[in-house]
Amino acid sequence: MRVVYLTDVHDNFAGVSAVLNHTEGDLYIISGDLTYHAFGSDDEALFRFIELQEKIRNLAADPDNPLATLQYANAAKNGAPVKIRAEEGEEYLRLAARAKEELLRKYQTLAKAIIPTGKRVFMIPGNYDLPLAETAVAPFSLHENVREVDGIRFAGYGSAPVFTPGIPEEIAARFEEHRSGNVWQSRPRDFFLAHDADVYVLHNPAYGTLDKLPRYGHCGSPGIRQAVEQKSPRLVLSGHIHECYGLLKIDQTFFLNPSNFGSVETLDGEQVGGFFATILLQQSDERVVYVREVLWQRFLNGKFYTIAAIKIDKNYRASEQVLDAKLFAEFGPFLR
Repeated sequence: MRVVYLTDVHDNFAGVSAVLNHTEGDLYIISGDLTYHAFGSDDEALFRFIELQEKIRNLAADPDNPLATLQYANAAKNGAPVKIRAEEGEEYLRLAARAKEELLRKYQTLAKAIIPTGKRVFMIPGNYDLPLAETAVAPFSLHENVREVDGIRFAGYGSAPVFTPGIPEEIAARFEEHRSGNVWQSRPRDFFLAHDADVYVLHNPAYGTLDKLPRYGHCGSPGIRQAVEQKSPRLVLSGHIHECYGLLKIDQTFFLNPSNFGSVETLDGEQVGGFFATILLQQSDERVVYVREVLWQRFLNGKFYTIAAIKIDKNYRASEQVLDAKLFAEFGPFLR
């Protein structure tokens, strides 16, 4: 089976359409951050919303309650004695409703890019996304679901445990994991432990696997890492941490993050993106799934490039071949 994998699309629906129409895959997987700008090109509205969102969120002072900002704004609107004016509460609610409408339109655009191709597509939400069940791409959702294709089982869990400025927290897809004393309460862990799957599809990576942020350290999910250690899937696909891309092997599990497909703005400048991967999965007579090849690829300025090919032998040893020396020198190596 040939799987084409993209993550962190960030509104690059034209690029998704190009990949679907000009590559050959038995299955296409997109793991989150499908959207990016909730106010289109209206930067003034975006900045005003973020200003109100952060002000009200700080006043609500309840970071573990995703509805706290909404509740505080509603209280202000209804005349409760809170620390913002009624007009500010009303403005937040109006902008939040506008953001949701814009996001729903974006999912309609993405669905229109996928449906005519007839390709089989699975996707999960990221921290920039709404729960996909409420959107036009609901038929493609793998979030908290398990699907089998040609005898290979795929399980998905999306979003990430972060606050995303510019996305109304009360409508965003949730990643339900928190520490209680010395114990992690983790809905994604419990989901993966309850199902057998060969491939995990994540937005937020498992702790200690392609999850390291500069000047911060590891930020992945401890709960998912526990599930991986207990269940030993053959392949774990993730994204979210654009800078920590690559192919990593721990025991008999490969972890893969090709980096962001859509461009994003960062404190260090624009991350142009365009990265994706094509993965060859094979199944033995005993129905054991093996990763045999990973192509690290890029779609940029209307052209497709294959940066490197990682071959994996029968003993599960991986070797990397450089196919585009210029891009590899800029971004590689990919094999960790």
